[in-house]
Amino acid sequence: MMPVLSIGSLKTSGSTTLALTLAGVAAAADIPVVLIDGARDKDLVEWAARPGRPAGIAVEIADDEMTLERLVRAARRRGELAVIDAGDHAELIRAGARLADRALIPVRFSPLSAYAALATDRLLRAEAGRGRRDRDWAFAASAVTTIPSRIARSIEGMIEQSPTPRLQTGLVLRAAYEAPFLHGGTLFNLADDLVPGIDRARVEAATLAYEIGILGHAPAEERADDRAYARAA
Repeated sequence: MMPVLSIGSLKTSGSTTLALTLAGVAAAADIPVVLIDGARDKDLVEWAARPGRPAGIAVEIADDEMTLERLVRAARRRGELAVIDAGDHAELIRAGARLADRALIPVRFSPLSAYAALATDRLLRAEAGRGRRDRDWAFAASAVTTIPSRIARSIEGMIEQSPTPRLQTGLVLRAAYEAPFLHGGTLFNLADDLVPGIDRARVEAATLAYEIGILGHAPAEERADDRAYARAA
């Protein structure tokens, strides 16, 4: 299991949605999670006050590096998964990446998001010699469009300028990923008929969690089947 995951980009690009989605996958697999809210809007804190929050997910606030480090160390001691939403705050993005086993740079379907992702990548690359020895980072698509376009190809070309890997699985632009912020709960305990396409979102989210390492590693053929299902969605 990936013990500590940090998510953030210098421009708001879906870090909170990605953090909650992955925490929901872990909770559904009976993995205790601490969601650390370092984003400016504190949407995770508001979400936690709604009904339906799984007992296995706790939400904490960290607005500075000292608090963030204390919460991460406590989660490691307890054997919990820590998911840091660093938002677009440069200092917390740096601090989260240093404390994490893996950092994710979310990228939305927007040239501005891609520019910010590349700037975040440079920020983390400058910090490469600090923090945990084996830590790494990757780009993660946080709102993939299923319609090919010149803009999509341009964004892919921009991201490919960096040697940093890009996760094969991304989250398709779906209402299901935003539904927990409206109704409470997670993808995995919302009613199936509440949001269209929620079953496909669950498969997609679980596939991404496997690729990141939150759920261990699924057999190669199973991951390929899940990715095909997610793409078809």
